[in-house]
Amino acid sequence: MLRLPAQLEFGTYTIHLDVIAARLQRQRRRIRQAVLAGCFLLGLTAAAWLLIPLLRGSGTLVVPLLPGDVQVRLDDTLLPAGSVMLPSGNHILSVERAGAFPVTSVIQVSRNQTTTLALPILRPIPIVQALPLPHQQSVWAQASPNAGNGWRLTATRPAPEQTGPRPGWGQTQPGPSLYQLHLDPQGLTRLSVLETYPVADEISTGDGVRFWAVWEPQGSTKTPGVAGTLTLTTPAGTQVISTTASPRGIWWTPGGRHLLVALPHDQGVDLIVVDPDRPHIDDRAPLITVPGVVQSIAWSPDGRAAVIITSLESTAPVHQAAPLPARPTPTAVSLPAETATLERNAVLIQLPESGRDARAIRLRVPPARPAGLIPLAWSADALWWVTDTGLGLALDRVNLADGVTERVGPLPDDLVALTVLPDATLRVVRVQADGQLAVQRWPDEQTLFILPAIQAHGSVGGIWRGEELVLATGPATLWYIQVKPEALQ
Repeated sequence: MLRLPAQLEFGTYTIHLDVIAARLQRQRRRIRQAVLAGCFLLGLTAAAWLLIPLLRGSGTLVVPLLPGDVQVRLDDTLLPAGSVMLPSGNHILSVERAGAFPVTSVIQVSRNQTTTLALPILRPIPIVQALPLPHQQSVWAQASPNAGNGWRLTATRPAPEQTGPRPGWGQTQPGPSLYQLHLDPQGLTRLSVLETYPVADEISTGDGVRFWAVWEPQGSTKTPGVAGTLTLTTPAGTQVISTTASPRGIWWTPGGRHLLVALPHDQGVDLIVVDPDRPHIDDRAPLITVPGVVQSIAWSPDGRAAVIITSLESTAPVHQAAPLPARPTPTAVSLPAETATLERNAVLIQLPESGRDARAIRLRVPPARPAGLIPLAWSADALWWVTDTGLGLALDRVNLADGVTERVGPLPDDLVALTVLPDATLRVVRVQADGQLAVQRWPDEQTLFILPAIQAHGSVGGIWRGEELVLATGPATLWYIQVKPEALQ
């Protein structure tokens, strides 16, 4: 009979097999008990694996006919259309669709019952684009909804440093550059023509009708008491009128129905609404007088109202006209001292309609945001206005019919933008702790999805207009986002 060696040699080590065998012989009872216990547990596990499904029972899951681009997995198994028998209890459902956020949820199958699968909402992934600056040394100054369509963007570049000899007589040193751009779903377009004039504006309606307005100072021939001429070009023709003051800005209203003109007044500007069919400026009483200069205008979807943001500092080069005789100053409502010293101010204007005059209402203090993208939203009958109370953000609802303002409630300080759905529910964009931007229902704070590719570091500004959202995550970073309505449900 073959006999095992009594010991094994491994280099300098020796294993005594007879000693190990003797020790196992002494522990044979315990070893036998451990083997029996293991076999019992193994048999019990096998019995449970066979009996538990029978005890739990099973149910029927009916899977309706799914779109061809939708994939449904149940517990990591691809689920076809039809009826499937499943053990009763909870199952993990995963739904995927091209161009949509994947959804994972739990469905419950009841014993001896039929459950029809209802697909969860598949939210389309927004299209996110980073907007390039017109110059590598420029920064975004302003962004706001345009009066025609799309968005009006303004970028500035500081004056280049003078490295050579100083300009001599008759020469001027290059100043800061101003870039005007138009943004829409078709792309970003530079408005070079507007950049060549000190004050100008242009819009095109949906049917291609062009409205053009430009103010130019006097040429070599000086007329006493005249600062320059305002030229208006509409489908009805071209009109040229003289002005005794140098406008600080001109803007067409949607559809070219009116022209909004900002005229200098002490430390601010007078806002005047001009009818292009009967253009008169010098004899018009101002709609309102605001401190500083107009920075941006955010129009309502129907074009009958707008929020005008003013600042005490201008981001655009200001045309300096020749000194003029003092002009009569229209009587205006005096500003409270605390309002006159604010860096930012906001005014709600409503354009004249049949049987009604134009109206202006001062709004509470807006928060500071990059590129002037102050959060606001429009509904059919109201402006939803975000104000800085000094102790945090709050939401006001301004009734467009009578101008009455009511406080809706406080808002989180990390609010970026908001919009109002047709059912008067709010959707907001907020900055998360990790810098991502989440779109949530408000006020229940349920997160719908995370905006892809955007990482916020510091203050973020944004304005929502219909299916489009423009965000600024810094002076040099601007984002254009297209969000489909079904993503917000």
